[in-house]
Amino acid sequence: MSPPSPLPSPQPPANPAATWVLACTECGMPIGPAQAQPPRTCSCGESFTKVNGIWRMLAASRVARFEQFLDDYTAIRHAEGRAGMSALEYRKLPAVEPDHALAWQWDFHQVTWQHVRRHHFAKSPTDTEGGLRVVDIGAGVGWLSHQLHQLGHHPVSIDLSVDPDDGLGATRHYPATWPVIQAEFDRLPISDNQADVVIFNASLHYSEDYRVTVREALRVLRPGGTLLVMETPVYRREWAGREMVSERHERFERDFGRRSDSIHSLEFLTDDQIAALSLALGGVRFRKSNVWRGWAWFWRPWKARLQRKRPPARFPVLTARKPD
Repeated sequence: MSPPSPLPSPQPPANPAATWVLACTECGMPIGPAQAQPPRTCSCGESFTKVNGIWRMLAASRVARFEQFLDDYTAIRHAEGRAGMSALEYRKLPAVEPDHALAWQWDFHQVTWQHVRRHHFAKSPTDTEGGLRVVDIGAGVGWLSHQLHQLGHHPVSIDLSVDPDDGLGATRHYPATWPVIQAEFDRLPISDNQADVVIFNASLHYSEDYRVTVREALRVLRPGGTLLVMETPVYRREWAGREMVSERHERFERDFGRRSDSIHSLEFLTDDQIAALSLALGGVRFRKSNVWRGWAWFWRPWKARLQRKRPPARFPVLTARKPD
């Protein structure tokens, strides 16, 4: 295990509210600051607007592609108990009450966030520094963006889902505002070299091609910026990951009547894939930082071996630095 990569020193923006310059997700051309009034029309003819405070930046040619995925995703997550929280409960995330339907999962997020905050965001920005510019990819309800904003940083929340309970629509519950954008990971709506940090928030495994997805994340990072991957399952052997995927889709079909496989997401990483990805991206080095989750979690691989079950996933925090 390598030590966590230090985050870059923040570069003070002249105006924190004007930090983010949007880019057309069809042709990539800059289309102006995020806080300017919509609609925004690119020279290529693509037009984007806001609905309920959310920038809708899925290119028109791509909307139909994700329709079935979003329908399955939303139905399953609602059935699992991810809706119906109060505004106060959203603001406390990832902390939840013990009787929450998914307390175990939010506890998992809480432990990951404590690790990431301790190792990567321990230093609070000063007034002169202005805070880090952070792209939260797979932001969901926006809890991580909210935590980062409270620490004095400047997030932008990006997700495909705009669901009012389990997607970007839930960001209405937070007292502070920052750019909230519906977009896909492989066509980020951010102009080049703007972000100090890009975080895949339990989301990199939704990629269909890790090289494409990570290369796009590196594009929006400034030189010296940090890529950070949270809560993507990692296996030592590919067969174990494939078994997990098969079990997961079978469970979805059994419990919810849908497999949720309309998009061919990769759904896990292996150690070999991480090494190959580094080479494919010109030697960008990924570091692994293990998150301590207690002795019960520590003994899981040994228990699986004794019971002759497939090895469980690991969930290290991965970091990489964009070359200067």
